Parts: sequence; structure tokens; C-alpha cells
Amino acid sequence: MKTILIALSLFFNMFCTNLAHAGTPMSDRLAVQAGAKTEIAKDLSQPYTPLETLSGRTCLDGRPVDGFHGDIAELWSNLECPYCGIQEPLQAQRDNPDLCIVVRHIPSDEYGESLKKALAYEALRGISANAAHRFWDAVLPKTTLGIPVPYEAALQTAIQEAAIAPEAFADALQAVAPLVSADIVAAQSRITSTPTWILGGIRFPACDFKAGELSTALELARQARAGDMDAQERVAGIITRGLLDESLL
Repeated sequence: MKTILIALSLFFNMFCTNLAHAGTPMSDRLAVQAGAKTEIAKDLSQPYTPLETLSGRTCLDGRPVDGFHGDIAELWSNLECPYCGIQEPLQAQRDNPDLCIVVRHIPSDEYGESLKKALAYEALRGISANAAHRFWDAVLPKTTLGIPVPYEAALQTAIQEAAIAPEAFADALQAVAPLVSADIVAAQSRITSTPTWILGGIRFPACDFKAGELSTALELARQARAGDMDAQERVAGIITRGLLDESLL
């Protein structure tokens, strides 16, 4: 275990960065909604080619993005954000076989361990998806105070339960470091809160969808990208409610 923690510390020092995550939104509903519409327009002005940008990655259930036929959803998370639970996305993935949910990371050093948790999660996922998801659920803060949960014990448990050799975990860390680093770069100036879903190329910031809500939001995003103005209005409403910490749907 000592070898594993040393490896994590080394990668943390290499990739440490300061990115923003979920914060207090503006209180003026009209201003929030206007801002949401502006960002939606920006997203719709750009092509969305997830098969290209997410090539080499995998869905939550382990299927590769390459060659996937169906909808792709990006879930941008911080493993110290209490709204970024893994259980609802996992359920949505199980309920929708034609959907590929790809986790992406926007760690922050505000609490000091979110990057280590992201690296550990991805390294575990390369060996055992179940172990990785249990680790995520164990280390995520369960209160809105955002108090970080120590990850060392959860990591040790995950490694022991999956019978992962320390050397194999160290190799997995090295393999996933470029992936997490690429997420950090891609998130800059684009992902400002967590969780943020990208559906049909449209960012849904501060939206922690329930499993049953994700398909509805995805269909609205698809319609909005096709030029449906009513769908764009409804998407703006969902985003506004998310930023104001209200019920999404």
C-alpha cells in the first residue's frame, strides 16, 4: 500500500492544478437564464464529434467508445463534489444500453485530494470497473458541506477486494495519467461547475440528473441541436434550475 500511495503522490505533484467546481450561482433568475441561453448558443454553434474527441475511452460499463453506435453522454465530475454521485449515472447506464456515459474529470486542489481520487478511480477502472465504482461511492462526500472523505482506506479496500497487485496498480496509474491530464486541459474555461453533463454537445452545468431524467434531457438536447427552439428554451430552463439548485425536471 505504501508503494501505491507514493505513486499517487508523485502523480499528484506532476498534474496538480487549480480548477473551479460547483459554487454558488447568481441569485437573479433572469440573468442566470440569459447566461444559460448564451452558453447554449455557443455550444450549438460548434460541431459535436464525440467519437473523435473521446476515442480510446470507455463507457461506464466498460464498452469502448470507438465503434459505439448510439448516444454518448459526457459526465464531468469532481470526486469531492457531493453532488457527483456515481449510483445514478450507473443506473442510467444499465437502463439505457444504447447510451454510453463517459466520465471526465475536473479535479480541484481546494481540498487537496480530488486529483488523487481521480487518478485512483481511473487506474482502478482499467483493472476492475466494479472496484472503481465502489471506490468512487466510498470516497465521495455525502453532505453538501463538501468535506472530503479520506481515500487511503477506500483505495486499499478496493485493491484488496479486486486482488490487484501493487505493481499492476502503479502501471495503471501511469497509463491513465495522460487521460486525466487531458481532461484538466479540456475543462479550462469550458467546465465551470460539477457535475456538468454534455448531451448532444450542450453543457448542462450543475445538473445532477436522476437516472430516469437523463434520457429526457438527452432527447431535448438532440432536438435543440436539430433547431427546435422550444427544446432550446426547455434546455435553458433545466440549466437555470440546476444553477439555482432547484428540481431539474
